[in-house]
Amino acid sequence: MSTHDDAAVEQARRRWPMSRTNTVLVAVCAVGALVCFVLGQTIAAVALLVGAIGGALGAIFARRGTSGDLERVNALEYADERDRTAATKGLAAVGVVALVLCTVQLVVHAVVDTDPVSRWTAIALYFALVISWFAANWYFVRRG
Repeated sequence: MSTHDDAAVEQARRRWPMSRTNTVLVAVCAVGALVCFVLGQTIAAVALLVGAIGGALGAIFARRGTSGDLERVNALEYADERDRTAATKGLAAVGVVALVLCTVQLVVHAVVDTDPVSRWTAIALYFALVISWFAANWYFVRRG
């Protein structure tokens, strides 16, 4: 690929109103909303649709020249290393909250007689979070 081709790819990427990450997140939410509407799961469909619209608008507005640090970090549209550092700390806090809430959910499933699918989903989510936490800690402690 020539330098001209690299410049053309970079220019096309900048013209797209949001990052690839946000494009995937918005698309997954939108497709999920469509599937939920088709299956008659209106509440889940509306929640996913609101997530898709909110995520798209947040990402698009974060790419404006006048957007602030908080807008860019919330929209996963990092401009520099300072944004990435803030996002890393914020996502670490979200991970802790997710692990705590998942633990609470698992305790509720143990105390209240719930359906097996919901219970096994909670167990799988709990172990997925714990294992990913251990793996991430192992990786980043060794990386330095």
